[in-house]
Parts: sequence; structure tokens; C-alpha cells
Amino acid sequence: MGIRQIKFCDISGLEGDVETHELNIDQMHVEIDLAPGEHRKLLDLLQPYIQAGRVEASARNFATPPAKKAKGPRLTPAERDQLREWADANGIAVPANSRFKNSLIAQWRTATGSSGSEPPG
Repeated sequence: MGIRQIKFCDISGLEGDVETHELNIDQMHVEIDLAPGEHRKLLDLLQPYIQAGRVEASARNFATPPAKKAKGPRLTPAERDQLREWADANGIAVPANSRFKNSLIAQWRTATGSSGSEPPG
């Protein structure tokens, strides 16, 4: 059984080349999904503080963007609309931000016979 993941940039809403990043500050742990451009902006904003602060030896170099992870499968805008309509017709609640659980996508694909139209990657 495979796992499907759909990510959207929490800032711009862009779908696709998005990665989850972790921030730890003042005992807060924050995870945020960012597109490369938004991640670069965040690093640029934090750079003076990172350079002036003490970074743990085990932490990677924050001046260098992380290596890209393999892209997960995606839904097209039309597929998102179809999934939302199918879920509504079947009394299944879905989030307004279109972050569908992988299990819901699999259930929708099985029920409708949709094989997906993922772009080659």
C-alpha cells in the first residue's frame, strides 16, 4: 500500500514543489509547508540572527537550502473539485483548504475508478 501526499505552501497556497520545514524558537516547535521561494525568503530574513547566534553542531548549514525530496502525487484542480463533490454527496467532511487525507484520496479513487492524472516527475 502506497502513501500519497498533497502539499500546499502555507504562505502562497501554491501546490507542488513544497516541503515541510521545522522551526524551533522559545520552546515552540513549528512545522510549515513552504515552496522554495518562500523558504528562501524565510532563510534570508533569519540569516542575520542565525549568523549572530549559536547553532548546534548537529544542525545543518541554514545558508544552504535543503536537498529536494521526491515529489508526491498531486491532484489537478479538476480532480480536487471532483473529490470534493464526491465527498459531499457521500456525507464526508473535507477541509476547506483542499488538504485531503491520503486515505480519502485513495477511497475516492477506488470508489470512482479515478487513476489520477499526475504529471510526470
